[in-house]
Amino acid sequence: MPIETRQYASYDDYLRHQKSKANHGTPLYTKLLTDLWEPDCAGFRENFRPYQDILARCANALCLGARTGQEVHVLREMGVAGALGIDLVPTPPLVLAGDVHQLQFADASYDFVFSNIFDHVLYPDRFVSEIKRVSRPGAHILLHLSVSGEGQAHPDNDAWAANTLRDSADVVALFGPDYTVLEDRLLGQPNWPTYWTLLLRKAG
Repeated sequence: MPIETRQYASYDDYLRHQKSKANHGTPLYTKLLTDLWEPDCAGFRENFRPYQDILARCANALCLGARTGQEVHVLREMGVAGALGIDLVPTPPLVLAGDVHQLQFADASYDFVFSNIFDHVLYPDRFVSEIKRVSRPGAHILLHLSVSGEGQAHPDNDAWAANTLRDSADVVALFGPDYTVLEDRLLGQPNWPTYWTLLLRKAG
């Protein structure tokens, strides 16, 4: 089934809406940097721990839609010195300003790409195309997906969701035959109970 995307009056309207969720000065932005910082870091440590062997071979990593950068912080803790995040709302030095539909990075420049904001992208095909473009041969891509069953609403009732994904197979199809699926399962993590894990490796 095709991925269902939300209708916006314009792309600028989409960008304004997405920024409004956790812009500088909003309660969520402040909470991410205070009350939620350590719980989120603990969650990412648990999420990334199974991939220590993969990460040990990575010189860098790119986190897309990284908010305030907990995942970037944890990857750097784990030895990925070149970990960096981008988000529409920057939080330097961990997270730079950027648009996941049009990444500012060179082709084949990253060993590891992570994102948990697939449901916030307006153009899933363009998002995946950009991940493919910036990934080096042999790179790993780890996505945490919000998957809604047939006829169900977004599992987190997220008012900022820009698409509705019914099956992880639709994401796998966007990557195509040059990407091997290594994991395709429910994450099973208490901090994020609704996420689905998709881990792929690029040929090379």
